[in-house]
Amino acid sequence: MTTTDACILSCYQEIAVLNPQHGITLVQHSANGTVYVKKILETYNADVYEYLYRHHVKGTPEIVEIAEQGGRLIVIEEYISGQTLRTILDNGNIFTEDAAITIVEELCRILLELHSANPPILHRDIKPSNIIRTADGSIRLLDMNAARQADPLKKEDTELIGTVGYAAPEQYGFGASGVQTDIYAVGVLLNELVTGVLPKERVPRGKLGKIIKKCTRIDPKDRYKSVRELLSALASCRSHPGDYEHNTYRNNFLPPGFRSRKPMNILMALFIYAFAFSVCLSFTAKGIEPGFQTWAERIIYLFFTLLMLLFTGNYLDIWSFMGISRIRNALLRFIAVIAFDALLAAIMLLIMIFAALIMGAYHFV
Repeated sequence: MTTTDACILSCYQEIAVLNPQHGITLVQHSANGTVYVKKILETYNADVYEYLYRHHVKGTPEIVEIAEQGGRLIVIEEYISGQTLRTILDNGNIFTEDAAITIVEELCRILLELHSANPPILHRDIKPSNIIRTADGSIRLLDMNAARQADPLKKEDTELIGTVGYAAPEQYGFGASGVQTDIYAVGVLLNELVTGVLPKERVPRGKLGKIIKKCTRIDPKDRYKSVRELLSALASCRSHPGDYEHNTYRNNFLPPGFRSRKPMNILMALFIYAFAFSVCLSFTAKGIEPGFQTWAERIIYLFFTLLMLLFTGNYLDIWSFMGISRIRNALLRFIAVIAFDALLAAIMLLIMIFAALIMGAYHFV
């Protein structure tokens, strides 16, 4: 690292740790106040980052500074706010075929520019957690740590890298990575967006299933030759014209437990809802004759119980509105949900006490 690099990097002040294990922090420029992401990489391809620094690829975070120091690469890049597809899927959402195709088409256009570089840049780690959907519905491809430039002279990958389930066979030493390697991962992604599971568990029927199967062939030669060819296949697969905003989630308005369409989840949800209804609607305060007040209390209990169930199940993606989805640590996210449920319970209790005082149902000594 040169003195100039050190001086430039000193302008970025750390304000939050995003991922301590991978050396990812949130920083703020001391002069203009802009927030960026800072990464300290030990595994990287310097040529890839140098290219992306010189030639920003639309749909990827813009790299504003890079510097090497002691075998590590320090990267300052654009901070992109939104939800990863992993978070959306983990919240029980799956997509209509048209909505999933729209996402993958946008992803393919990003890959098309990467693959058009000379030599082509291969991402090699396409998965839901590396793709963010921003507030305006557009898609951003993150994490170029596993990326490298394609080398037609290579017989096989010397470094095994990728994510199990998404990595193509050639990434495990059965050949050399090429543009078909990214196409394989795109096929797996498309399958999970539509079904919620990987292709080895289930593949959708019809044209889309055939596209996914071709993307995920064992031999790269049997896959689509380019993302441009894949884009053509996807265009012919649409059931009807439409944009992403009109085809968001298939289960957007279904209550928690029903969105995955899995029988066991639905049965469990039905049991929980039935139990909540039976308990709340059979509630009777001690010493109070059943009447208007009793039914008013029952309805209040039922309302807040359903409110807590819907919030806990992230109905209508309420966690994003509350900022809970931005909490990366699963335990902290769980604590935040429980804390809000406790707040709802406290509000319900205060309402019940206030109503009892007004109606003279209880006498406090």
